Amino acid sequence: MSSLRNIKIEGKSNPAELNTTQCLLSDEWIDHEHPTIINKAKELTVGMKDDWEKINAIFEFIRDEIVYNFAPVIESETDWKASSVLKQKNGMCHQKSNLQVALFRAVGIPAGLTYQSAIDYPLLKTRYKEMIPDGVLAYHALGVVHVDGKWFRMDATLDSGLCDRRGYQLTQVNKGEETLLPKTKKNGDPHFEMIKDHGYFEAYPEVFVDSFTANIDKWKYWRSFVRKEHLSM
Repeated sequence: MSSLRNIKIEGKSNPAELNTTQCLLSDEWIDHEHPTIINKAKELTVGMKDDWEKINAIFEFIRDEIVYNFAPVIESETDWKASSVLKQKNGMCHQKSNLQVALFRAVGIPAGLTYQSAIDYPLLKTRYKEMIPDGVLAYHALGVVHVDGKWFRMDATLDSGLCDRRGYQLTQVNKGEETLLPKTKKNGDPHFEMIKDHGYFEAYPEVFVDSFTANIDKWKYWRSFVRKEHLSM
């Protein structure tokens, strides 16, 4: 996780600057022309004509069926591909957002990516403070979708099972609104605070993949650290 803190990226400052045509393209990471993604997109949206209905169906699938994993197995660049995340059925925010965007694009809805620095206050009360002393997640990832002529951020990171176990609020799609990580837990305690916006991107920045693969030993240590008590976000 610490390797991400050394990355410097800045995307487009306004989502309106995103190219909607490019936000429908398939590439190495957002590989929505893969048969499994095409089939899953059709399965999730069969019979639906309204874009918001499609967005909600895809959002809830990503949120709950692709289980959030704070320390997934990462062995090669392939692990960032949307098709690989779909196969594994779990992933961290970068992986989940790649798949989310791929499914949106597969049904013809333009989608991009955005990254934020966020304070995760519950981390400060766990063992994680040893490795994340300020509770800051340097590049939290989420999707951004174009519908009704506007862009909306859609954060499907935390699955319903995790939210139930930890007392977190569940993110849900409301038509015409953005869906972001909750500021508080169910009991009112602070949860997330967004402190920096890193901009908007048509494609997954390869600098993330390069950083992870260059620090794979650190990632393996991080994974073993997390798995000791099966802690999560």
